Amino acid sequence: MIRKYKDACLAMTAMFAFGAIVAQGASANPLTVDSSLNAVYITGTNHVAGATHTLTVEPGVQAHCKHATYKGSAAVVNGQVNHITLAPEYTECTAFGFATADIKVNGCIYTLTTPTLIKPGEVTWDAATQIHMLCPVGKKLEITPTSFGASVCTVSIGEQTPGFGHLVARNAGSSVIGGMDLTDEATLGGMTYTSTNSACGKGGSTASVEGKTTAICYSNALHTLKTDCTFS
Repeated sequence: MIRKYKDACLAMTAMFAFGAIVAQGASANPLTVDSSLNAVYITGTNHVAGATHTLTVEPGVQAHCKHATYKGSAAVVNGQVNHITLAPEYTECTAFGFATADIKVNGCIYTLTTPTLIKPGEVTWDAATQIHMLCPVGKKLEITPTSFGASVCTVSIGEQTPGFGHLVARNAGSSVIGGMDLTDEATLGGMTYTSTNSACGKGGSTASVEGKTTAICYSNALHTLKTDCTFS
């Protein structure tokens, strides 16, 4: 059972792509940042043209978002980060064959515990044990496609731990944005959802999310002062 969302979590508005098999006995590998910091602030975006984030609720029933942003924060202890909280925002979305879709996050967030080392500069989070979706009490992430301005149906995804999948992050080196960034690829599957009618799927535990992002670390809560962040 995952713990309930707490207001004390450091987070304000990241997702979303993966693919690795971790060798048995692989070690935990925290994110490394400036040891003088008490906290680091992270923004993840799919800024590359055409890099949509996709939610599939069942085969052939999908939502696509051109813009996905993840913002969050993490405590720093001796230059290491073991727990990251990210709040997503999705815009310019289409869903389930309809022209437009509105995705309301409703305060839901993602939490990532310490990842596992794949090789120097590359780590993975196992979806079923190291990634959790937390929501305020009574709230769920909602996807509502519209037709001629009217809602067609609504998919709701509540607090849970995905059934399978992973998130893989890699050191990106100096980018055009400047500084040391991270790239990550996520595939989360086995997520449960409900639907108000069959146009949005039948409901069940078949939902999955895929996406690629570039993550940038900042030393201030305004996300204006960049700082390096790497995996050893």
